[in-house]
Amino acid sequence: MSSNTERAVYIQRIDPEYREEYLEAHENVPKGVSQAMERGGATEFELYVRDNLAVCILEAEDIDTYLEEVDGDEAVEEWERYVAQFKSEGVDVDNEDEPIPFMECIWTLSKGEMV
Repeated sequence: MSSNTERAVYIQRIDPEYREEYLEAHENVPKGVSQAMERGGATEFELYVRDNLAVCILEAEDIDTYLEEVDGDEAVEEWERYVAQFKSEGVDVDNEDEPIPFMECIWTLSKGEMV
């Protein structure tokens, strides 16, 4: 991670009955979603899956600016509603209090700190 970016991590639980559909959906993420993320200052986004757990790692110039850009974006909302059918927990664009369930970072090891 660059010193000029912030990182946010969140998990999503995939419905075991729809795991393959979730994976297939991510083979073709709509361009409008990527464009909204880029406008929000995303410098990198990675999605990892193991069993029924998806881990999302977002790096952006400013997470709050990123959220302001993607919140309410038509392409992002359409995409999240589409993939919601494959999940049992995760991003919920209709949850006004916490649409993205970010995790709390409790420990970090950075280069130069290793002894």
